[in-house]
Amino acid sequence: MATALTRINDKTTAGRLQRCGRSLFAGVAVWLGISTAGFATTTFERNVSSPHDLEWGTVLFDYYQQDYFSALIEYDYAYTLDNPLAHNQSGRLLQGGMLLSYGIPDDSNEIFQSLLGENIATPVRNAAWYYLAKLLYHKAEPVKAAAALQRIEGELPPQLRTEYHYLATLINNKGERLPTTEKVISTLPRRNPHYSYLLFNYAINQLARDEAEAALVNLQRVTQFAGHSEELANLADRARHGMAQLALKEGDLLAAWSHLQSIRTTGLYSNRGLLSYAWTAIKLEQFNDAIPALQILNDRSIAIPEVQEAKVLLAHLYEQEGSPRKALKSNLLAIEAFNAGLESVAEARRIIGRQDVPKEFITNFDAIVGQSDWYSIEPTVDYQKLTPFVIDLISSHAFSETLKELTDLYTIQGNLLHWDTQSEQHRLILDSAASKEFGGEHKHLIAQRDQLTRELKNKKSDLKLFALTLAEKDQQRLTALVDAIERELALLNSRIEKLKQADKPYRQPAAYKGMVSENHQRIRLKLQQTNRYIETLEPVMRSLVNAELQRHEDRMQYYLAQSRLAKARLYDTTLMTLDRAKSERSGDPADEEQAQ
Repeated sequence: MATALTRINDKTTAGRLQRCGRSLFAGVAVWLGISTAGFATTTFERNVSSPHDLEWGTVLFDYYQQDYFSALIEYDYAYTLDNPLAHNQSGRLLQGGMLLSYGIPDDSNEIFQSLLGENIATPVRNAAWYYLAKLLYHKAEPVKAAAALQRIEGELPPQLRTEYHYLATLINNKGERLPTTEKVISTLPRRNPHYSYLLFNYAINQLARDEAEAALVNLQRVTQFAGHSEELANLADRARHGMAQLALKEGDLLAAWSHLQSIRTTGLYSNRGLLSYAWTAIKLEQFNDAIPALQILNDRSIAIPEVQEAKVLLAHLYEQEGSPRKALKSNLLAIEAFNAGLESVAEARRIIGRQDVPKEFITNFDAIVGQSDWYSIEPTVDYQKLTPFVIDLISSHAFSETLKELTDLYTIQGNLLHWDTQSEQHRLILDSAASKEFGGEHKHLIAQRDQLTRELKNKKSDLKLFALTLAEKDQQRLTALVDAIERELALLNSRIEKLKQADKPYRQPAAYKGMVSENHQRIRLKLQQTNRYIETLEPVMRSLVNAELQRHEDRMQYYLAQSRLAKARLYDTTLMTLDRAKSERSGDPADEEQAQ
């Protein structure tokens, strides 16, 4: 149905222009010899040899835009037209890869398994095993993913080699392919987007093999790319934090402190780095160095776990250094912050319980996480009370998979709703086409056209004579106007000539109306099915968020109790000190009598 509706829409001017643009892109891509990055697709000659190349180019156009939904529709259309590029092994591999990227793993798995059961070229077979391994890894089946990687033998498509080794380091693969990975790293250009991540994952695998010294060298190499982008700066901070943890494990506090000092005080890993820095300074008995790091954390959102711990630790440090006033004030402020945090958790629970929240949350995901302006729909609640508590959850595999599935379902739901609303317009178009007639009125108009043509021909002769009386500039204008009218008349005449040849209007096949009606019914059934899937997944998202909120609540309740105990202890100590001071000032009456 998707293909049929796409083709109907393409009959509009906009649709024709869009397809024209795609075909133009396809022609340029084919002429330049561009192949699809990341897939073992068909290699084209530099010249467009057939219409099949242009039609296949529309698939590549949407693929390059990462619009996999449209690309899959274009692929299905090309496949229906028996385009050999869609039917061959490379084309089916591309289809499987796009299905995997779009989040339809079961269908892509069928394609990969089907390809592997055929007698196919080694690069295509290895690419299929690679995508199958990638699919299994994202389905949280690392053992099966490792087994799929083990099946790769011989030549691998050049565009997949780096991605293959990157996936191998993620899966670990028991270290069998790590020597090869090291060789790939040594030959890989440093500007390659996978380089730093491949190096980092390789270092982690080296640690798993008890190769700590070599791992430290590679982690240090990761930090050299911190200035290239914010993303790589975050990765460098993570590498520094990892090196600090290794130094702490070895008991080398000074080395750990040195690594932690290099972590930025802003950025993705700044909170973790500041807290680790403070604890390391405490272990080194450098209390004055620990306090500034804790003070930075103390000013940040109470929703951050490191901030919650820092508030209690800062008050404790003040108490240990003999500053009871500072310690008491820090505990009082911490109690106030924890109570406000617990209220925010309760409000966040009310927010996630709202009916439209999951869809709003996903539709505006970038705006919510980035705390920027809304751009998609008007929010019904203040999401800034929810998002600080789910930042860590968003990076988890379970939540990201649920988020991705719901995102796709909402997109499909929107498409189905759009097509469903078009059903009435489709019915009117079909009824209008069926009611068309070619009778006497049309023949009379054709006869009128013949008479008007003769009259205009005579008028044209008069205009030419009249033009001779005009100035040269005016003659040019009049000639241009006459030429334009002649072109329009020629176009109109060509259409009327075709109309004269028809003895009856075009009639759509009798089965066409029933087919369209059947497809509309399929749309409604698919919409119901999609709604059921959404109703199933939305509670899963809510449960994951509520579980994360519960962890925040439990942690803050614990730290709140610690702060209250510290406050009570400080109050008792202060009262005892005051009583002692009062007694010392008033003196003992018995001693005074003896003195007299």
